[in-house]
Amino acid sequence: MYIEEPDLIISDVMMPVMDGLEFARKLKTDIRTCHIPLILLTARTSYDQKIEGLETGADSYIPKPFNEKHLRVRVRSLIEGRQKIRKHYQSDPLSSFTSENRISQLDANFLRKCNAIVEKHLTESEYSVEQLSAEIGLSRVHVYRKIKHLTGLSVSEFVRNIKLKKAAVLMLDSGKSVSEIAYDIGFSSPSYFSKCFKDLFKMSPSEYLQQKTGK
Repeated sequence: MYIEEPDLIISDVMMPVMDGLEFARKLKTDIRTCHIPLILLTARTSYDQKIEGLETGADSYIPKPFNEKHLRVRVRSLIEGRQKIRKHYQSDPLSSFTSENRISQLDANFLRKCNAIVEKHLTESEYSVEQLSAEIGLSRVHVYRKIKHLTGLSVSEFVRNIKLKKAAVLMLDSGKSVSEIAYDIGFSSPSYFSKCFKDLFKMSPSEYLQQKTGK
């Protein structure tokens, strides 16, 4: 059964069976769900209790009775913040936000692991999403959701961009031709490689080399 993933969760701290703090800990320590923004609502307003709420990994801790406008602004801010992260990743292909305080440590480690796995299989043109999911240890659906949420890309786009970023490094450091590098990173056609490279970097491989080396 397919269950749609929420863009954001709002939870009360005081709940039966499992309170909001325990729920936050479970949500934010599970690699499948830790990327989902969480707002906790609570009547517990002491400073220590607020710290405890934030230490569970909650993205915001709002005391009750809360102002509806304040809650709406906080929801919008959290969603827009995630959108800015995705736009940053897409607009600056050689940048990396995994070392900054833009995402959780679990999510940063997840992206680093994905990068390492893809680089290990660079030359394999038929390397699949299913194989990546198996090596990460998550289902295909969960891998797709996390990568889409964190980067705004599909898994195939994400994998291709890792390969193209590696190609950009190799073009400057390896001394190989563009065609050789295209095959080295698993592209079956240098012309398709050049098209994808231009889509990502907004310039052809030859233009990129000229810009970076002045040659």
